[in-house]
Amino acid sequence: MKPQVQKPINDKLHKQRVQSVTGTMAIDGLTLSKASRHNLYRYASGQVNFQQIMIELKAKYQRAE
Repeated sequence: MKPQVQKPINDKLHKQRVQSVTGTMAIDGLTLSKASRHNLYRYASGQVNFQQIMIELKAKYQRAE
């Protein structure tokens, strides 16, 4: 299956969506790190897809053998 990058949307709209997620999480007492917000912005703007973010996170946190 070919990975699909979501269609880009305007900058203002994707920032509003990320702020909405951040606010919803804050209601439950959860916070997003700067890196997590950055990944959400990248995803919302269509720069990367979910699979690409997961690959990056797995590589970042993979234990050295």
